[in-house]
Amino acid sequence: MEEIKLKEIDLSTLQKLQSQGTQSTIYTDGSICYKFLDGLYPNEKRDLHRKFLDMNGIKIDNVLLPQDLIIEDGRLKGYTMRYFTNSMPLSDKFLKRYFNCNELLLYVEKASTILRNIHSNRIVCQDLSFQNVLVNDKGNVVFCDIDGCTYNGHTSPFFSVLFKEFLVDYRKSKISTKEDVDKISMILSFYLTMYGEVLQRITKKQYHTLSDNIHTLENLRGIANILVDKKYPIQDIPYLDEVIDLNDDYEIDRKKVLTIK
Repeated sequence: MEEIKLKEIDLSTLQKLQSQGTQSTIYTDGSICYKFLDGLYPNEKRDLHRKFLDMNGIKIDNVLLPQDLIIEDGRLKGYTMRYFTNSMPLSDKFLKRYFNCNELLLYVEKASTILRNIHSNRIVCQDLSFQNVLVNDKGNVVFCDIDGCTYNGHTSPFFSVLFKEFLVDYRKSKISTKEDVDKISMILSFYLTMYGEVLQRITKKQYHTLSDNIHTLENLRGIANILVDKKYPIQDIPYLDEVIDLNDDYEIDRKKVLTIK
């Protein structure tokens, strides 16, 4: 990847994106995104710079990896990546009362396949949520903002809030593999999107309101039970594409599900 001097970028010509990261500010010129890491400490930027250089040359279909590094006085200030036009985070796509589960399952099945490819390149996203999975109305899916990933000995302190609240605050347990961080994060995001509630707070009655009509949720029931039961070790977590049934076709009323306890 090449270097771009910070002073060569004219921010006045760029548009600030509506969806922003918690540790960054993102702009676009219509074809390229410029992500400025203004929320990171200097040591975090140094570590990230070394990791990006080590990741140079990796290409994964449907993953927005860094293209060029933005540098000021020899220090990393941000990076560029391809702009995925006419898209929104998968989490935002289904922030509505009514939706058909089949549309969500089609997106999630593609996202799970992409995650497999990420893992095959020895990368663990770690800070994974549906906020970092972008979709468009053509059914295309891409992963973005994976600068918080771990790779080849480069670690990261960042985890999704959803994963932290589940594993640290609720489970207080360990996982068997690094890849399980991503698998569990995707499962947690999936349940939050389906039910509008975090997995550990979904009652059995709520679960049945959808699983009785959606085979995918029935296929996931055993894994969900293991995840919420603190007595069981977390292991043998599947990728979601292993359990998704694309024949599922059921209209979800989010409000109805949430009112059932």
